[in-house]
Amino acid sequence: MTITSQLLCTLFAIGLVGSAAAQSKPQAPSVVVAPATLQDLQKQDEFVGRVVADQSVDLRARVDGVLQEVNFSEGGTVNKGDVLFRIEKRKYSVSVDAAQASLKSAQASALSAKTELDRQQTLFDKGDVPQSVLDTAKATFDETQASVDEAQAKLEIAQIDLDHTEIVSPLDGRIGLSAVDAGNIVGSDSGVLATVTSVDPILVSFFISEPILLRERRNGLISRQGIKLATQITLADGQTYDTEGNVTYVGDIVRQDTDTVELRATFSNPDGLLIPGQLVIVALSGSDDSKILTVPRNAVQFDKQGYFVFSVDDKNTVRRTDIEIGTQTATRTQVNSGLENGDRVVVQGLQKIHEGLVVKPIDSQS
Repeated sequence: MTITSQLLCTLFAIGLVGSAAAQSKPQAPSVVVAPATLQDLQKQDEFVGRVVADQSVDLRARVDGVLQEVNFSEGGTVNKGDVLFRIEKRKYSVSVDAAQASLKSAQASALSAKTELDRQQTLFDKGDVPQSVLDTAKATFDETQASVDEAQAKLEIAQIDLDHTEIVSPLDGRIGLSAVDAGNIVGSDSGVLATVTSVDPILVSFFISEPILLRERRNGLISRQGIKLATQITLADGQTYDTEGNVTYVGDIVRQDTDTVELRATFSNPDGLLIPGQLVIVALSGSDDSKILTVPRNAVQFDKQGYFVFSVDDKNTVRRTDIEIGTQTATRTQVNSGLENGDRVVVQGLQKIHEGLVVKPIDSQS
């Protein structure tokens, strides 16, 4: 073998070794991190709540007839003024026409009676007719005028009946199932045809104990001047609803069976995520409460040295951080010392990290 061949073999072997070494270099493990955040102190007050509609309207037929149209998708959204059901209206249109004709006839009779009254008044003023003739003319005019008023009322009733052949939505919201299909005969005795419930804003109803009610009254958060209580809710999947709600109603009686008082909070619900009947966890807080530092509960660990978290610094290096904890909820832990607002702590991937390890942090979406 020539010197050149030996050199090429040597370089090839070194390349293989270098490639293997590069392939064996460990990759930084990915972990999910979440920031330590400031939250309201009274988040420890949690209650089971239920979502309820701010408004709910049962739609009923107010006139009899054949249902011609059902103009909505069951479970869909509707707007105030939308025609949801249409009843066959020919009979009611004819009634309106007849009432209009009767009104015109009554008005013509009244006009004729007024002309006769004016004529008799002129003759009476000249002394050509007695009082009795003038009185008769006045009575005739009054009768015809009453007939005009009666015909006008009948026309309005006929028009109302015609208008009721279209059943419209009284509010913006979501509509449920239709109880009747097109082609059926409906009337005032047909019951509820469908129900429309408002969805934005929407309410959450929950009950607090009497001691908590007294505390909030003494703190001035419930007074004659208004209610200063805010709420957050946690949904069935454990996620916190995006926006806070404000308590807008405090019950005026204590339920004797549970010694609790109902509160209702109003939430913005533009995407319709909240629907009536949902169960939620309500966290109650006052608008002037002090803030505390909290981290996700699943970031906190415990060993013989006490409570700690794995934090990730600006160089993506893992550090063990000993902490002192306070109040805990189902999802958050209060941190009294050891961390600062914004510090990143590991919430997923704890089993594959240790002090000093460089990691690839991924922000938590919760």
